[in-house]
Amino acid sequence: MGCDVDQSYTPAVIRKIVRAATDHGYETASKSLEELAELFVSPKQCQRIAIRIGNERIAEQDEQIKDYLKLTIPVQQHGQPSNAPRNDWNGRVAVIYADGGRAQIRDDLWGKEKPKDKKHRWWRESQCGVLQTVLSTPGVVDPHPDVPTELKDPLWIVPKIKEIHRQRTASNESDRPSSQDSPSYRVPEQTLVQNKEDTRWSGGEPLVKTVIATRKGYDQLGLAMATEAYRRGFNQATSKAFLGDGLKVNWTIWSRHFSHYIPITDLMHALSYVYAAAISIHGQIEDGWQQYLQWLEFVWNGRTKEVILQMKSFVPSEGVASEDLAAAITYLANNAERMKYDEYRTKGLPITTSRVESTQKQVNRRVKGTEKFWKDESLEPLLQLISDDLSETHDREAFWQRRQKRFHGYRTRKPRVKVESSES
Repeated sequence: MGCDVDQSYTPAVIRKIVRAATDHGYETASKSLEELAELFVSPKQCQRIAIRIGNERIAEQDEQIKDYLKLTIPVQQHGQPSNAPRNDWNGRVAVIYADGGRAQIRDDLWGKEKPKDKKHRWWRESQCGVLQTVLSTPGVVDPHPDVPTELKDPLWIVPKIKEIHRQRTASNESDRPSSQDSPSYRVPEQTLVQNKEDTRWSGGEPLVKTVIATRKGYDQLGLAMATEAYRRGFNQATSKAFLGDGLKVNWTIWSRHFSHYIPITDLMHALSYVYAAAISIHGQIEDGWQQYLQWLEFVWNGRTKEVILQMKSFVPSEGVASEDLAAAITYLANNAERMKYDEYRTKGLPITTSRVESTQKQVNRRVKGTEKFWKDESLEPLLQLISDDLSETHDREAFWQRRQKRFHGYRTRKPRVKVESSES
């Protein structure tokens, strides 16, 4: 029947168990299997099997990374394997996105009293990357020189800014705007209600996507993304871009693995700082909103350095700027060279990280929640399975066929090592 030597389930049943456990909590997976497939599998067994298969997939990915690291740097950045997809890069862009997520981790202090001398949080960061081909054609002029209506509509943009602020607060960034409840995040009375056709000002038509999610840190994320980019033949693309928010580690990944890609800082994160600074300078929401609209025009057209100069002119003579203003100046100064949005649109490149953020929300649907706590050794395999599920390049059938060939009906044990006597 092709069963694992230490399993009482057939390969077909194991696939169903993994499918259910990837989509739902283990208890829900157990109930779904019983009601829909008439399979009686305990929640604990669902967990064990999912972790086992996830670890097998992690082992495969680790082997791919080892093979990638054996290559020379020129081959890593400009070559491709013989079995890479034969993409026609005419009218297509190779895009890589990086972002962070959150999950509650049970560490050694679980069940013990938290230390009083330092902060301790259960929420820890996970890492997510998306590699995607995008259907887009470069031009000679900016196809969207006018600011989109959405970015000038407070009912649309302010909720987005508040969401970005909540994510930044959760990540504990030091250069974030002030409290979410401050006047900076109130909605101005002015509203713009206009129906406008979606012209995809943030990027071209998305095509094939590969997802990578991990809890092993940004170094692991960078290696995994670089390996997958090589395997997918991204090096042969004539137009390549790497997108992330202003987090320093994103640009460490870029400089280490993707320096031959055009670096782009997410537009929406930049606007969250611009909006907060504009409101804090004027105090009055309506006056600050007009300032935001002026700076929005500059940022949209790649004139970020002019915005920085104007912001500095609002710093008091004693040199003490408000928290929002100081954070905005720092953020824009650090990312100005990656905010040439008019040039990027002319080249047919995306300017927001919305695709990786929406993917991160799909990952969060399974692993994030106030009632969900994880150990790293059980979360990492599940993140791998979720990534496989969200990726359009992962051949599930091929994996199960490879797995079946590895089993020969015998239990694998490490060879015994003879211990020589130390007596003379």
